[in-house]
Amino acid sequence: MSMQNRKHKLLLDEMLGRSASLLRIFGIDVAYIQSKGDDELASLAKKEGRTLITRDRPFADKCRKHGVKYLLITSTDTLGQLRQIRKDLHLTFTFPEKMRCSDCNTRLRKAVKSEVAGLVPPDVLKNKRRFWLCPKCGKAYWEGSHWRNIKRMYKSMMKK
Repeated sequence: MSMQNRKHKLLLDEMLGRSASLLRIFGIDVAYIQSKGDDELASLAKKEGRTLITRDRPFADKCRKHGVKYLLITSTDTLGQLRQIRKDLHLTFTFPEKMRCSDCNTRLRKAVKSEVAGLVPPDVLKNKRRFWLCPKCGKAYWEGSHWRNIKRMYKSMMKK
């Protein structure tokens, strides 16, 4: 991970779930917690040294007043949100080299077919060659149709 990314651990509020998943896939350390109040989220961000990311202006104002690092997102679409986060926080996104689990945020490791047998559909096991595995939650990843969409988004985002 680049020096820039080591400095930036993020906490996204519940309005930014899709962006949280993609940021993890792009190698960024992202906490994403639902069903917590603003005060709890702000406290957690401060405690863990995370930058709180939100689209909620009053919440951003509250963070500013309480000395919590934050970024107010202005875009409503995922690609715009990712571009703003990358640009404003000077992040380096990586894909697929340093992917994190989209569910639990743990760094993924490369896996061989025998390790993912039973975790992926049989046709995926037969037809795909590259796999990743989350050492914490056991979720398996592979280059399926979703992969093409993520790759397309990554390339589009990196252009600007």
